[in-house]
Amino acid sequence: MIHKRKKETARLEHCEHCGSTSMKNNMYFCKGDNIRVYVECEDCGRYVTRYTLSGYTSNKTYESLLRKFRFMRMSSGKRAMKTVESFGSEVEEEFAHVRDLIRTAEDERLIEEIIETEYESD
Repeated sequence: MIHKRKKETARLEHCEHCGSTSMKNNMYFCKGDNIRVYVECEDCGRYVTRYTLSGYTSNKTYESLLRKFRFMRMSSGKRAMKTVESFGSEVEEEFAHVRDLIRTAEDERLIEEIIETEYESD
């Protein structure tokens, strides 16, 4: 179930050099550090941005959830089962919601601006 946030926004990544929205994620893994993703424009090959991951869910949501469980403590089996049952559908639902939000009301600000304005004070 998508939980409506007080204020939400969505934006496609755009290359500041050529304007393309076709991106390639270059994943960097270094033991002891967060995973870093270097985003490259597929059209002009230029660096676009870098971000770090605090979590990762692939399209194999069940396997992703099992990996996540390795690092979580659940107080009850019932709670764990509910999490398993809803995880995949929640990810797919949220993906569809974000795509719809981008299609109908994409935020035109730079992503850095969105992060600075909306999330830095959290």
